[in-house]
Amino acid sequence: MSHSNDHSLLSNHHLNAEFLIAIANGANLEDFNLPTNGKNTADVNGLLIDILKGKCEVKLTRKMNKRNVNGYWVNAPETVLPTKEKYYVSRPDLPKKFIETKNCNEFTDRHYLSMGLVFLNPEDAIANANAMCLIDPGPVP
Repeated sequence: MSHSNDHSLLSNHHLNAEFLIAIANGANLEDFNLPTNGKNTADVNGLLIDILKGKCEVKLTRKMNKRNVNGYWVNAPETVLPTKEKYYVSRPDLPKKFIETKNCNEFTDRHYLSMGLVFLNPEDAIANANAMCLIDPGPVP
């Protein structure tokens, strides 16, 4: 097996482990974008068995949580960021509606997190800022 295949296999095992741990800790299957692999999505047990047996290359992503801001549904903000991770802060007072910054685990980062203004992409920060200003953010994925 080549080095890239080894890495891919390890990545998939890591994602599978994260998924199974989340399920064991009470996460709902509806919280994840599960691959169907040509199977009926109702056959969740079969999918879980395939994951456990390693028959399935799973690249799971957690669905974004939503929140209602002034009657508009937008993606929920982040609550924890890895150190040195780039993030975006909703700023309805600015023309761009956001600022881009880096998490240095300082007071400002913790303050933005506590205010619910931190997002991992500018689109979510803009949608949140628009909703704060009573502007329809449009469809939110």
